[in-house]
Amino acid sequence: MQATHALILALAVAATVLACGCTSPVVDPTANQTNETLTVESLPIAGVLDREGNFTTFLQAFEAAGLVGTIEGPGPYTVFAPTDEAFEQFPDAVMEGLFNDPKGALAEIALYHMVPGRHTASEIAANRTIATVQGNRAPVEADGDEVTVGGAAVVRTDIPAANGVIHVIDAVMIPPDVTLPPEPEENGTG
Repeated sequence: MQATHALILALAVAATVLACGCTSPVVDPTANQTNETLTVESLPIAGVLDREGNFTTFLQAFEAAGLVGTIEGPGPYTVFAPTDEAFEQFPDAVMEGLFNDPKGALAEIALYHMVPGRHTASEIAANRTIATVQGNRAPVEADGDEVTVGGAAVVRTDIPAANGVIHVIDAVMIPPDVTLPPEPEENGTG
């Protein structure tokens, strides 16, 4: 009778090992511990940009437009990410106008910075235009190591993310069919 119980127990353990795909009884004591040093590749595009720290306005634009899920989703996407300094080239009134209409021009501009698929810098440089998620094609110019997309210089390339790749640009790209909000006119009094 004891031999039968031992056999049943051995079969139950063997079935459990086979069912879970385990091949070794060795247990990793750190398996359930949080790893504080995530690799960049494990973060989505939004997480990588947040971690880099110089893309606050770009991330705020996606958030205001309700598009954060796009750069956090499965992708893959190629994102041309303008730095905070790139957004500072716009007057405050223009930025305010864009953020006051987040589902309009701001959303169109954000989506113009995204391309479906994962494209390296060399793949992009080999094209004359690249189709954006926004719907328009962005012009590409390559001269040696210098590449511009939509008139913005690519200043850092091939930053990996779990759901795509990021290329840093020095200006905000504006789709050809989007008009920026006007700057307020100076009234000349003073």
